[in-house]
Amino acid sequence: MPSINLPYINIALDSFALTVVLIIFATCFSELITKKSGSKHFLFLLLFVMTALSADIVSWLGEGHPELSVMILISNTVASCVGQCAIICFMGYLKDSLYTSSKAAACTLRIFQVLCVFSIALIIGNAFLGYAYTVNDAGHYVHNHDSDLRFIYLLFPILSFFAILLMALFAKKTARVNRFIFIVYTIFPIAGFTIDHIFHGFSLSYIGLVVSVLIIYTNIYLQKQKLIDAQRNALMLSQINPHFMYNTLSTIASMCDTSPKQAKYLTIDFSQYLRRNIDTLTSEVLIPFDQEIKHVECYLKIEKARFRERLNVIYSIQCKEFSIPPLTVQPLVENAVKHGITKKASGGTIKISTFEEDNNYVVEIIDDGVGFDTENTEMHIGLQNVRSRIAAMCRGELTVKSTVGVGTRVRLEIPKKKGKRQ
Repeated sequence: MPSINLPYINIALDSFALTVVLIIFATCFSELITKKSGSKHFLFLLLFVMTALSADIVSWLGEGHPELSVMILISNTVASCVGQCAIICFMGYLKDSLYTSSKAAACTLRIFQVLCVFSIALIIGNAFLGYAYTVNDAGHYVHNHDSDLRFIYLLFPILSFFAILLMALFAKKTARVNRFIFIVYTIFPIAGFTIDHIFHGFSLSYIGLVVSVLIIYTNIYLQKQKLIDAQRNALMLSQINPHFMYNTLSTIASMCDTSPKQAKYLTIDFSQYLRRNIDTLTSEVLIPFDQEIKHVECYLKIEKARFRERLNVIYSIQCKEFSIPPLTVQPLVENAVKHGITKKASGGTIKISTFEEDNNYVVEIIDDGVGFDTENTEMHIGLQNVRSRIAAMCRGELTVKSTVGVGTRVRLEIPKKKGKRQ
């Protein structure tokens, strides 16, 4: 089928694909700027694919209009250049996912970045010399079949896709299923690229990239859901702590003979603590800070009954009128008790503060316990869970500063726009 009959079909395909990628880009960009999740290589891949699709649409809109020949040539050149950049980002995303610390993979990526620059130079040179393709007097995009150089600019994408296939095949430290998924990513761009250069007039290379982008995004979403489920399970296991229950019940039992009234109040605190855990473990909505601090108070009353003068608590609550994810502050306080104060022979003090800044509500948990080296010590699972959950649920941020022998400061920042009570 002659290429002149295809412009509107190609414009419709490109426009639909551009809309899809725009939606994915908006979602990924929002996640990246709010809490730093996701691959920057994937974000740039989306950006380059959108640019290539836009330029391709412009070139097809000018098809058959001699007065727009320069525009067609420029838009085709832009589409081809950013298409090469998209392939590099594709390789970078694969490296991020399968070869996080591989020097060989990093070196391979650098080599292909250099080849990409060379390939782009050839494409720009073609705009002036026309050795691969040009725009004729009738305003149609045509290949130069008489030139011996017409296939040189195709060398980079062909080599790149073979490199991607080999990188995916030989990522031995990665599960076979994940390697297979990355091989599937390459099938659609290769198929579109092949059809474009066998049957002139089609515009399927970028559509193939978009199909791969959709598969990648679906895989990212599934991996995130898997991580969220794992974190929720870890949170549930950490909150249903048999040792804590045993120690609490033992403390209550020892008080029954000597301080029955105190035992009664401690039993009430323990029941409220358990009730709040059960009510909030599977919650996916924000709760008023006031509810969370009451949970913290129940927990600390129990621990205070156990450790007595070894555990001191100071509250400096300057504001409560904001909302946070459930089980956010309590695990941080528990972490301070278990890994800071109680590991110090003389015990220590925990200070829980809240205050407002211009853009955030701030919660701080400060202890003068044993501290730890934040560079050489892996972050405790409780801190990791809280960091992930506040980022996902209210775009908050958690920072930890600790000094061995001095103590630890944990700071929660809840953006006001997202943290206000609805």
